[in-house]
Amino acid sequence: MEVRSGDGVCVIGAGPAGLATAVELSRAGIDFVCLDQRPGPGGVWSSEVTAGLTHAWPALTLNSPRGWFELSDHPMPRSYPDFPRADQVSAYLDSCLDHYAIRDRFEWSTGVTAVEPRSGGRWRVTLTTGEVRDFAAVVVANGHHNEPLLPDLPGEFTGGTRHSQTYRDREQYAGKRVLVVGFGNSGSQIAADVSGVAAATVLSIRRGGYVLPHYARGLRIDRAMPAWLGFLVNAYLPRMVVGPLLTAFYRLVVGSPTRSGLPAPDHHFGSALPTVTAELPDLIDAGLVRVRPQVSRLAGRVVEFTDGSREEVDEIVWCTGYRTTTPFLDEDIFRSDDNRVPLYLRVFHPEHPSLHFVGLLQAVGWGFLPLFESQARLVAAHLSGRYRLPEPARMREAIAADQQRVRRDFVDSSRNRYQMNGAVYQHECRVELRRGARRSTPVRT
Repeated sequence: MEVRSGDGVCVIGAGPAGLATAVELSRAGIDFVCLDQRPGPGGVWSSEVTAGLTHAWPALTLNSPRGWFELSDHPMPRSYPDFPRADQVSAYLDSCLDHYAIRDRFEWSTGVTAVEPRSGGRWRVTLTTGEVRDFAAVVVANGHHNEPLLPDLPGEFTGGTRHSQTYRDREQYAGKRVLVVGFGNSGSQIAADVSGVAAATVLSIRRGGYVLPHYARGLRIDRAMPAWLGFLVNAYLPRMVVGPLLTAFYRLVVGSPTRSGLPAPDHHFGSALPTVTAELPDLIDAGLVRVRPQVSRLAGRVVEFTDGSREEVDEIVWCTGYRTTTPFLDEDIFRSDDNRVPLYLRVFHPEHPSLHFVGLLQAVGWGFLPLFESQARLVAAHLSGRYRLPEPARMREAIAADQQRVRRDFVDSSRNRYQMNGAVYQHECRVELRRGARRSTPVRT
């Protein structure tokens, strides 16, 4: 399709995915407006806290090294540490608006309540202000950290609880016994943070995983375990070889995944997101964080685990992930059952070509912004007429194949159901951009 001069594109969300989209639309000369219910850019990295929305806490650091969370022609300041803090990430994302001269394209404190199809592929967008606008196309970039997932457990806990969505600082846990549930990047960082002030810190781990330190073998971890190696292995070797080979390489570079008493993984390295943490293994070794298996029951302030052990705690922090939601879209148009993404290249809707999505992914590899940038380039090329989609039937076949690949290659859990290999996906996007350009070129006779 091609957006005509004077027609507009609505980008929903001004987090990393929305910013990447705005940059590429601006480059392509496409008229757009980016709406966000927060008072400023950055999404979960925004420095301004908005009630009911997910925010990074001040002590949080990127789990991707500097250089992997930046747009290709606007690097983070070299004065930043290798793993920047939340305030530095927020400042960088804000700087993108001025670097690309797009600040005037954003409307803050403006959410979207409904996106409805109209004739001719257009969209009616209803805002939280009550205003209704008409757009030629819509890009959904509202992220996937919106609706917290909480386990359904027998019993009742009478202490304090919160999901990591609302975690801000550790001071409220000073002198208390704290249980952190979840072994992802949030759980590992919160457990490490809390352990500095808590009377006791317990980390509940449902499934063993692979921990990546910030540095290994004297190198920053992305240099010790380079993205190009993951690309070559995943793109060119048989599946039966990939898992064992990557696991052997992990052991060579990092060591045993069960060091510090962590539970053994039931999967190969690369088939689930690893946990990036600089501190957790040392804190476990020092006895400042105790590891327990999955929670099985709650009883007052006593928590029982699947191995029969019990802990009495004052507070629980649930680091149990999120459900992908697009509440402004009717489920007949789009729904992400169990965090699966039924979209062509995770971007295009086969029945609604003027509806696009950027940012609905998790990736084994380093960094998200380069992946969002690849998606945004596809969107901009499509909206400028330089890229033509395949036929809907072909897109549906590709979606089914992608979902089958996810089931085959990755652990079946909520955060892995929209998983991909980042380097392989970027290559696929580049190839598809060329194919779509050929499809858009008229056949000469």
